Amino acid sequence: MEGQEVLRAFVMLNVIVFLSLSGSGQKVASEEVPVTVRQAFKDKFPAVKVAEWKLKSDKNYEAEFTLKGTEIAAKFDPAGKWLETESAISHSKVLKAVRNLVAKQFQAYKVVETQSVQRWNEERLIYELHLENSKEIVKAQFSADGAILSQSTKLKSDKKK
Repeated sequence: MEGQEVLRAFVMLNVIVFLSLSGSGQKVASEEVPVTVRQAFKDKFPAVKVAEWKLKSDKNYEAEFTLKGTEIAAKFDPAGKWLETESAISHSKVLKAVRNLVAKQFQAYKVVETQSVQRWNEERLIYELHLENSKEIVKAQFSADGAILSQSTKLKSDKKK
């Protein structure tokens, strides 16, 4: 019985981490976003006229928008510092080293979303893949050489409908 409790605690911890990392956030009107954040967004993405804003659980602001046909989410702290940009990419644009590792370690999973992630403190792109099987959804981030940087799992039964 003790092993099952440990497993249950491990699964719950992964679910909590996944939800905190991928929470959709609370939608906020543009005028509710601090001026410094809106200005930083305008400076970084001058061609974007319309963005949907969210206040994330970590108290940072995220702007979701489409630029040149690509879905993008850019995150800023409350002072207006750019933190990261996630851009949707096709599976074919994920580096071969990452695709090979995913094919090997996640054989029973289907790739449902692929993104490149650029962070203020990272020179190289990070690749984020969302994978699923019949029971769970996995969100994993990979370095360009295919190493797993982070991974979280969410049970499908916990998924909001």
